[in-house]
Amino acid sequence: MTTTTRPSNLVVALISGLLFGAGLYISQMVDPLKVLRFLDFGAIPTGGWDPSLAFVIVAAIAVMFVAVRLGDTRATPLFEDHFHHPARKQIDAPLVVGSVLFGIGWGMSGICPGPALSLIAFWPSDLWLFILFLLVGSALGRLIMRRPVKGRAVAA
Repeated sequence: MTTTTRPSNLVVALISGLLFGAGLYISQMVDPLKVLRFLDFGAIPTGGWDPSLAFVIVAAIAVMFVAVRLGDTRATPLFEDHFHHPARKQIDAPLVVGSVLFGIGWGMSGICPGPALSLIAFWPSDLWLFILFLLVGSALGRLIMRRPVKGRAVAA
């Protein structure tokens, strides 16, 4: 199924991207050290833990909660023909394993893919390595998910 790109879609994408990027910078989620200090719960007793990113997470959850509730009241989206809901809703092994691997990578680097793309504007010295392995990991994941497994359909 293909979706035609209308000028209104491009404007919404532009505004959304600008808001997301600005939010990443203002909240300092693009600073790997800040993220690592947030993820270091072992530093709580020493006062080295930085809980400030929890406010970013809570605000994101609140905004999406309201957006989903408002979206549920509409028959169709504002700039699309129909809503694109996830086809799969169950929690299964690939979801859990992928989430764990994502969390390990995020915890090791302090960089999430969204902020990594945002960091391209400033190109820190080691960002190329992160992006390279992000792409390699994505390709490996796609290959793994294409392998037939008993009881699971092959991913497209």
